[in-house]
Amino acid sequence: MLNVHPMQLTHVPEFRIHLDDDQVILHGAAEESAGVILRGSIILNCHEQTKVKSITLKFTGISNVDWTEGLGSHQKHYRAERKILEKEWTFLELRKKAHHLCQGQYKWEFELPLPGNLPETVNHEMGQVQYRLKAYCDRPTFSMNYVDKRIIKVTRLMLPSCLELTQSVIISNVWANKVAYDISIPSKVFCSNKSIPISFDLLPIAPNLKIKSVACSLKEYITCSTLDHHKTEGKVINHLRDDRLSVDSTTGHWRKTELLHVPSESNEITYDMCGELIQVKHKIKFTVTLQNSDGHISELRAAIPVVIAPMLPEDDDNALPAYEDAWRSIPYDAETLAHMIAMGEVPSSAAAAAAAAPSPAPPALLLTSDSNSTLSSLSSNSVNSNSFSERDYMTPEPLPWRGFDISRVPSYTTALRTGAPCTLSPSLPNYESIILA
Repeated sequence: MLNVHPMQLTHVPEFRIHLDDDQVILHGAAEESAGVILRGSIILNCHEQTKVKSITLKFTGISNVDWTEGLGSHQKHYRAERKILEKEWTFLELRKKAHHLCQGQYKWEFELPLPGNLPETVNHEMGQVQYRLKAYCDRPTFSMNYVDKRIIKVTRLMLPSCLELTQSVIISNVWANKVAYDISIPSKVFCSNKSIPISFDLLPIAPNLKIKSVACSLKEYITCSTLDHHKTEGKVINHLRDDRLSVDSTTGHWRKTELLHVPSESNEITYDMCGELIQVKHKIKFTVTLQNSDGHISELRAAIPVVIAPMLPEDDDNALPAYEDAWRSIPYDAETLAHMIAMGEVPSSAAAAAAAAPSPAPPALLLTSDSNSTLSSLSSNSVNSNSFSERDYMTPEPLPWRGFDISRVPSYTTALRTGAPCTLSPSLPNYESIILA
């Protein structure tokens, strides 16, 4: 009788890319962001002796656009591609004889500095910005090669110090001698899965004028460009209409705050970005429907540009405090705080708010529009200087760093003549002193 032994199955080694974080977050605008470092490792688990010819890793960032315009014989195809960034690592070099790896786990670490001006990840039917990692383990002939791929998502967050985005915005004017209006939003930047509060304050001027309804829509504009052509495609992300406005009998004003929801699904909305081939922008559009005394219907139209971001600046746990609020992050100690207040190193208001107190709201941006509801340029903002005390901005006396002026670099001859020690660490201020200064 023939004995049939069961087939012995060999274990396939585990080959994968491990990343500290597969979502890259850039802080600040492209021209001010310091960038980040992408860190990770290649892991190969060999359950038995394994032959390997080479192991490589490649990072690529590519932006491309592709669309068609026209019909029939007049149809034109537009396409462009840009290589944003490319980097390749070799962990095991290719040679004539294969590498013999014994049983065990092998790990190769890598890191890649990513510049702060990278365009954010975008996936649209007309164009994409994509970042990928591909690890490749080349095996000898008749052996299966190992491959692993990872998608890197790049997003951008505005800094909390960007006042232009965090200020409230107001459109205020008188339209066609019929209605005076104030339309306002609390900020210019909003994130997904949140609601945008839009406040309406309408005052009819013309006799027997009625406010029939107000409508708001969040619209997205994606512009794709080639070397000599571009196309902009717009779509409505969300829309609301309210015809149940009531008038205040004492003042004659029509007031109401509408909540316009921003979707959370990535296939419904694309975050604002500005790249060489692709740009994404958003606007909130308003329509106020008026009924004149003769029954004729008129419409007041206006728009405000907004920014849709993956996260609000104040919600970022990794964001550093503003310079003037740096003292708020110091661990609280009653005696130390009292001494610092007495020395003028901390504003006296800190006594009433030992923990971090909320910052005062920034001044609003006032936008005006003409009779055609076209937005004019931003009017200048002024801050009441009396609201800040002299003590709040008092500069403490410079600390005597061993008699040296650390703001000036001495010449080579002077340095030899002074006989000062080579180490700089004793003469540098500590971190707390820098914050308080």
